[in-house]
Amino acid sequence: MDRQLSKIVIQKIKPLINSNYIFLDLPYYTNIGDTLIWKGTEEFLKKMPYKCLYRASIETYNKPSISKDTTILLQGGGNFGDIWRRHTEFCIRVMKDFPENPIIILPQTVYYVNNKILKQDALEMGKHKNVSICARDHISYKLLVNNFSKNNILLAPDMAFCISNQFLNRYAKREQNKVLFFKRKDKELQDYDFKRYLPERETIDQREWPSMDQSLVPTKILNALFRGLCISRKIGFGHKQISQLIDLYANEVYMPFLLKIGIRFLSQYKYVYTTRLHGAILSILLKKPLTFFDNSYGKNSTFFDSWLKDFKNIKLIKTEN
Repeated sequence: MDRQLSKIVIQKIKPLINSNYIFLDLPYYTNIGDTLIWKGTEEFLKKMPYKCLYRASIETYNKPSISKDTTILLQGGGNFGDIWRRHTEFCIRVMKDFPENPIIILPQTVYYVNNKILKQDALEMGKHKNVSICARDHISYKLLVNNFSKNNILLAPDMAFCISNQFLNRYAKREQNKVLFFKRKDKELQDYDFKRYLPERETIDQREWPSMDQSLVPTKILNALFRGLCISRKIGFGHKQISQLIDLYANEVYMPFLLKIGIRFLSQYKYVYTTRLHGAILSILLKKPLTFFDNSYGKNSTFFDSWLKDFKNIKLIKTEN
């Protein structure tokens, strides 16, 4: 079933890309879930007959010189709207930088608390003549169709489903007789009486992504590079060179590091209880049974209802009774 979802991604998004491209808003930070999206996107793009001319995160972005027919790809995820605001603001900035280039926002969950911000974003994105926005679930799709009517709106699953079994098997560890309670710690956590759902007679590891440990050497190196970038921008010298160095380090070292520790971490468990969407997606890719808790604004349940409800061995917990 998971490979069926990767086929849908290819079917929906491949026709949009008909030129060389640049790939922006890359996740140079500790969330392995976003890194899985990135990896899936890269594997998808390897099947295309076009070249990536430039990659960057929000922090390292320096407007490149590209032709008007170059496609611009913006990383998918769960940050379109006003919860993780800087990502949507960056999308609008890129649209203003490249008013004539085709732009594709890869599959996103869309969520707004403030309707005024929603209307303003729709107005700004509607000014661009060639923007395709991919919704990651049916609720996001409906919201986009109703409000972003001047843009091309599509429905497609998460890009992480494009990660190959060959890559996953490279790092997967032998499964042990252990249960994981994967509990996020940020503002997306929905408050449940979790003990009500966890098995009493099992030894349960309560963990977050292992990458959240800021003492890990690759993370310390990346943070040091970002501090150098901040200083170079303040003094107005060397920031482009440091940005290029960070892009190289993130692509060649940091992304592979996060993927390796994430797959090794989750693969050792026989059963997963998760509050994170990509805890669920990686569990599915690794053929793990799981219980899936909703997040604070329904992202997990809407994704489940859109793509996962026919999967075996997945139980969704939406709300407390």
